[in-house]
Amino acid sequence: MPNDGKTTPWQRLAGKIAPEVLVAPKTCGAPGNEGEWPEVEESVVVYLEHNVVGNPWADHLALAALVMTARRLQANTVLNVLKYVAPRFRELFGILGYELMEDWNATEVFRAYLSGQVLPEDSLNTKSDTWKKYNTAAIQVDRWLKSLPPAERRLYEPFSLPIPDKGQLHWVGKLSGDAQQKARKARKAATDAVVPSLPAIRAMAQLRLNRLARVRQAYHDAMKELQSGKPFTLPISYCYDESEEREQGIPPQERLHFRIWDRRSFVFAHKDKYSPHSVKAATTKTGAYSDGQNRLFLEFVHAEHLVGDGPAEGLWFEELLRRGLLGNGPRHGTEEEVHAKQEYVRAWGYGDDEKPEALTTPFHGMTAGLLTWPKAEALFMSDAQRAAEGVLIPIEPLYAAAMFGLLALDTFTTTGMRINEAMQIRMTPECLKRVTQPAPPGASDQGPRERVCLMLIPKGERRDEPHPYYIGTEQIRLMRMTMQMLQDHYGLTVKDNLREVNFDSQNARSFRFKNKQPYLFQYSGRHLRDIAITACMKFILHGMAFKTQEGGNVVVTAHTLRHCFATHAVQVLKIPKDVVREWLQQKDIEVTDYYSQPTDSMIAEHHDQLLMRFAANVNLGKQVLRAPEEQVRLYEDAAGKAGTLADVEGGHCVSHGFCAAKFACVGCAGKVVDPTKRYQVERKKEWARMQLDFCRAEGLMPEVSRLEQLLRDCDAELAEMDMMEQYRRDGTRVAFIRLDNLDAAD
Repeated sequence: MPNDGKTTPWQRLAGKIAPEVLVAPKTCGAPGNEGEWPEVEESVVVYLEHNVVGNPWADHLALAALVMTARRLQANTVLNVLKYVAPRFRELFGILGYELMEDWNATEVFRAYLSGQVLPEDSLNTKSDTWKKYNTAAIQVDRWLKSLPPAERRLYEPFSLPIPDKGQLHWVGKLSGDAQQKARKARKAATDAVVPSLPAIRAMAQLRLNRLARVRQAYHDAMKELQSGKPFTLPISYCYDESEEREQGIPPQERLHFRIWDRRSFVFAHKDKYSPHSVKAATTKTGAYSDGQNRLFLEFVHAEHLVGDGPAEGLWFEELLRRGLLGNGPRHGTEEEVHAKQEYVRAWGYGDDEKPEALTTPFHGMTAGLLTWPKAEALFMSDAQRAAEGVLIPIEPLYAAAMFGLLALDTFTTTGMRINEAMQIRMTPECLKRVTQPAPPGASDQGPRERVCLMLIPKGERRDEPHPYYIGTEQIRLMRMTMQMLQDHYGLTVKDNLREVNFDSQNARSFRFKNKQPYLFQYSGRHLRDIAITACMKFILHGMAFKTQEGGNVVVTAHTLRHCFATHAVQVLKIPKDVVREWLQQKDIEVTDYYSQPTDSMIAEHHDQLLMRFAANVNLGKQVLRAPEEQVRLYEDAAGKAGTLADVEGGHCVSHGFCAAKFACVGCAGKVVDPTKRYQVERKKEWARMQLDFCRAEGLMPEVSRLEQLLRDCDAELAEMDMMEQYRRDGTRVAFIRLDNLDAAD
């Protein structure tokens, strides 16, 4: 469509790039032809303005972006080309001393770059991707040039990107193959580490949200007591009991202790940590301590373990708050403090191993009030945390992050969708649809089936039609919980829909979503970026250690979970690959085959099961051979299933098929506890204690977390053995607080 005289994003580059490039023919820049060619997207122009303009290669990359857009490459594809090529230009020009594009010999430069003679620190993947992206741009411009009349071709040839001589760089194909193989190996290793834990990941995330919800509920209950008119003196202390197992009849495992402060009471209680000026301001109720700014806040003091003598679990994010690692915290502080923070987050696997010098902020929500204190509170709370005995909790920002993290995890592990597709979820009839389907052949009930699906636009150059992603009752429940959290956040009623916000403008696919929508992934009036959703997932899973067979840390991402979904669907659930391909919205079945390949652990486990069958037949000997034929058949069938006949530590395994716990039986949900095997659990607990001391001394933080969890599991099983007859599930428990310092009215 014509632009009706309005200035387009591309026209903002007037005076910043060569005038010939600005009005190149067969593009949107050509005068009078604005409606014939696709417009260059805002995100592409912004990148050119901030990262390309003013450099010797500005005209060349601007023309490449213009031509690729005219040839109908998606904005995210164009942006990816620029984001790889522009930084390499900047580094290579500096190292090689080039000042003009006339100095650029593509063949020689790439020979030196790809062979490691220059920028040797760049990874194999970076080199391979830079080579591919540069050639994409150069070839697109070359094809465009060949479509022009000779006179125009000669005019624009100086602005084209030289194509490297692939005959002289014939070995690059192996380099790209090696890079792809290395990337695939790393991806499958991560999948191998995570896929057995998919149910545990969802369960742990839900349990953590439940625990944080009770902390939030208890805080609100305490606030109501403070507002009831009864006299009180700050700080107010209160506690409530936790039982992670949720079984009735089992004593509470932990007691969580809290305090409520305001700014003045906190300063008075920590006078030695504040300047005389601050103490005076708190006394006179002025400045930051005036009535308008003297807000209440929550301190988590400590967790008291009530069963056994193992370490208390407390709150999984306690260390993140104590160390100041949420938001931009890992970048702030003295040089020594920043170094310590970066060491800690990298010990958990956060950050890019290929760029160890880059500062990483894994829990940065990129949104006001998400994962961090509101701006008006941030400075005071940062200083107060240094003085506090416990940790100061921004309860609403953390609850929102946990809610988003759980929703994302559950969505990715049950649908396999991409993160850009999840970002499209919105509370509208066009997105959330009910579909009526006929009953499957042979079903006893031939009535129609109702399904719920999300209509979302998959990835693809020319795909703009929504595709159904089917969801179940659990996903619907989590979406409703998220919507309720956002309604509370915005002060809306249950009948109100969410705010309509713009799709994240920094996202390469934002050009597809021009209109404001009530997106579910939003907060503080802004659509959440993909990096914010990832930060929320990292937050709710922090402390769960996933390791490759080589011992490397694995951080759960949306793409890792997409691989896990495909692998689990094909290898465990035995769903045909062509069905999984449709679920994942992949064009090529070979891609689905790669995503769903069995992991090394699955291959090894099937081999172990085969050996177990051979061993079982030998060990049973004549007793099996003399049994009735049917009994022999049942035994052999059971022997091929992990756990069916197994006595395990502390009880008996009832888990058939693939062992999700990888034979870590203490704490496994697939085990029936046997009180006569108490000594086995006690011995396991003693071993874990010795290992815990060693790992703490060596600074092996993920192992420390795993062993602490094992000790808690031992205590839980020992308590369960004591009270097996009273074992009942209770998933609707609420926190009942006990308040101190609240005086009865006279």
